[in-house]
Amino acid sequence: MGYSSEVVKKVRQEFENKRQRAVTLAETHCTEAYAKCPVLMEINRALSLTGLSVLNASFGNPKGLEERIAAVKKENQDLQATKRQLLKQAGFPEDYTDIKYECEKCGDTGYVGVNMCQCMKKALVKEAYNSSGLGKVLNTQTFKNFNLEYYSDEKQEGMVSDRDIMQNILEKSKQYVSDFGKSGKEANLLFTGTTGLGKTHITTAIAKGVIDKGFDVVYDSAQNVMRAFEQQRFDKNESAAFDVDRYFECDLLIIDDLGTELRNSFTQSVLYNLLNTRINSGKCMIISTNLDETALLLKIYDERITSRLIGSFKFFKFVGKDIRIKKTKQNKK
Repeated sequence: MGYSSEVVKKVRQEFENKRQRAVTLAETHCTEAYAKCPVLMEINRALSLTGLSVLNASFGNPKGLEERIAAVKKENQDLQATKRQLLKQAGFPEDYTDIKYECEKCGDTGYVGVNMCQCMKKALVKEAYNSSGLGKVLNTQTFKNFNLEYYSDEKQEGMVSDRDIMQNILEKSKQYVSDFGKSGKEANLLFTGTTGLGKTHITTAIAKGVIDKGFDVVYDSAQNVMRAFEQQRFDKNESAAFDVDRYFECDLLIIDDLGTELRNSFTQSVLYNLLNTRINSGKCMIISTNLDETALLLKIYDERITSRLIGSFKFFKFVGKDIRIKKTKQNKK
């Protein structure tokens, strides 16, 4: 699907605005320069006709074509040199009347020919970060800085260590990003475990990787998701309606803190509808919950919801001790 239409629309408008600002500034500078040195207007007019002069030179007898075009180029270079000299004599920088785009490669259009310019690709990623619901956190919680040293490497008899388990989750999460968007690789993940074990860090890193690949990601808490549905239905809130649409339409929906939302017949119905619709349409989800045991999920949600969680999600249980507490103790030393 790619970035949402709102993200694309906003970035295109930003490019149109900054291109227009560059043109307007150049026009203002031209007016100032012409007032001091009127001949500059004639020079700029002549320079603007260079393309037409090249076209005219290409017509006629092929013999002497290179010489005719070379003469046009020489005339253009001479005019450019005269223009720079006159601007300097008038007390202006030599490039004062030139249009100065932020990106000279695409002229702030976002495209070089039919190909999207790197500057627009970067702008789309940046705006997608902002619209995902994660903001600046995407730059601080990555796969690279997920520190496995916080997890014990002590192995119980016949068992793997906490670090081994978290290493596996980390590698599977990286693979999830790598496979995202490939047909037949669609998957939903459910992260369980108590607070402070790295669930948010891993989901944020996944979100960043998926956004960087050009997909639309929405990250929100279970409480906010339910609140948006309530406001859409009972308050007819337009902003909430927009959020609700994105929950259904985005390429990857990440719901944080499942189990903390107010649970009643309405919210249970909303959660079922959201899960069922996205599963049936093949759209991916990641859900995290502080409920440490799968049995607790089965206890607080009805059978329709739990059957979809169990049948359509891969479960990963985060282990260890609260990392936040460990970090706090380290910082105090």
